[in-house]
Amino acid sequence: MDVKARFEGLSRSACLDVLLPKAPQFDAAAWIRDGAADELFRAPARRNLFFDEQASIIVLLKTPRTEDEVCGTLAHLELVIAAHATDAVPQGSGNTASASGKHDLNSVTIQASDFADIVALGDQTFVIWNPRLHLSRPRTRLQRPAIYFTANLTIGSSGQKAPSGPTDPYLPSCEPLPANVLEPLRFDPALRSSDVFLSEARITKVAPKAPNLADVVRPIRGATKRAFPAVPALFTRIRYSTLPDAIVASLHLETSPVIAGTVRITKAELDIPHAKVEDLTNVSLPLETRGGDETIFLFKLLSLDNTRPAADNQSPVSISIRASASLDQGSETSFEIDWQAHVDLSHTWQKPSYRWSKPLSTSSHHKSLSVQSLPKSSLDAGRRTSNEGTNEGVTFNFTGPPVVPASTEFKLSVHCNNRSNRPRRFGLVMIQPKKSRAVMSSITNTSADTDMIANIFRAPPLEKSKLPDVLDLNPDVRIGPLPPGACFETHMTYKALKSGVLDLGTLRIVDLDSRQTVDVRELPDVIAMAIES
Repeated sequence: MDVKARFEGLSRSACLDVLLPKAPQFDAAAWIRDGAADELFRAPARRNLFFDEQASIIVLLKTPRTEDEVCGTLAHLELVIAAHATDAVPQGSGNTASASGKHDLNSVTIQASDFADIVALGDQTFVIWNPRLHLSRPRTRLQRPAIYFTANLTIGSSGQKAPSGPTDPYLPSCEPLPANVLEPLRFDPALRSSDVFLSEARITKVAPKAPNLADVVRPIRGATKRAFPAVPALFTRIRYSTLPDAIVASLHLETSPVIAGTVRITKAELDIPHAKVEDLTNVSLPLETRGGDETIFLFKLLSLDNTRPAADNQSPVSISIRASASLDQGSETSFEIDWQAHVDLSHTWQKPSYRWSKPLSTSSHHKSLSVQSLPKSSLDAGRRTSNEGTNEGVTFNFTGPPVVPASTEFKLSVHCNNRSNRPRRFGLVMIQPKKSRAVMSSITNTSADTDMIANIFRAPPLEKSKLPDVLDLNPDVRIGPLPPGACFETHMTYKALKSGVLDLGTLRIVDLDSRQTVDVRELPDVIAMAIES
């Protein structure tokens, strides 16, 4: 007897059921051996499901065939389990709901012979499978998503008959090619230079070949009795913060507020090709969270490949998250979240440097060294606290304390290294932002005058002067004359006027010999902590 005949004999009076028990270690075989096979459908089941979880499913086949016949037939069969999502949209003011549309989430095919257990009880034989299926998120947005499962038991590819002749023959011999229906247009003078061709096969109606009903074998189908409401268990998002030579990625994991239980995060990793990913959080896993908690993991991204792509600078970011949940209702489940984002690492490929501006004119050579007499640098300061003149071979290093008390003085160390072949002299000047006329006038006017002027001219209120974050306590700092190969170290004193991250302003470096300047806008980050009284 061939496989088809045995499968048809198995499918007679056979039924396939799909169960989702609430207990994580549900033993369906023990229930059947105890004579409670009909009670399986009344066992406590899951109330709802979560996206990205690994659902534990029980597929049960019931057939009147003997155990030996069933085992011999299952060796040539395949079991296909699939998950589908629907949108239960409420209608009217009642509680009734209708499922609209079907969205395929995931499917898995296993060999039917890989069953978990087989039980023969009386004149019935039960076959049990315990597959696990990942519930991915639907591609479309659903208002009230619900998930149901289907199972199909069919003949596998190994049990089907192979065709006797070739399945993909070449063009049949002694048959003409399709005619060109636009052949008369080739003699048109306007289209003589163009090749006009349209195959007759493109416009001829081709009827599909009718299937041979004798070869069609209907599978054994089964599905869950109802659709289970589904919600996301973890909300994930990623953000980027730019540093001078790297990018800090913050991975946000928020546990859904509807989860009544404990979620344990066991893995949170980022992977970027041709880049180094450094974990800045250094938290020990697993990490337990509850509903509504938000966890942030920080990663430092460093590019290892200096070759710039031709068209797109986006690098793929592979995000992998693993977690498990112990719900208060008694069920346990695990989550696997894998998705991709993109990040632009192109700005980390170029090493920032500082360049000197053009020399001052002769007429301004004898002016005093002040902010008003110095020109603005032709190039903005680099993004590093250690910078080097590309042509002159001079290196400046700036270091400062990371944390200082508010309303206190602190010092910024300046280290200069003359790597050129001539003596150098430098001056360091802090540049204060110039106050606009609107700001200056707002200082002298009272609040009543300001509101009156704004009302007359229907203009917004004039801006008030913004106080600086620090108070500069330095005169003009001079360095040199500094011989070739020599180093010099000095310091600059500031006073913190507010708490938080301090903006030190812009430091202008002046070459006193060539009258060239360069502006340093990104100085070391200093945080002022408020003093508790």
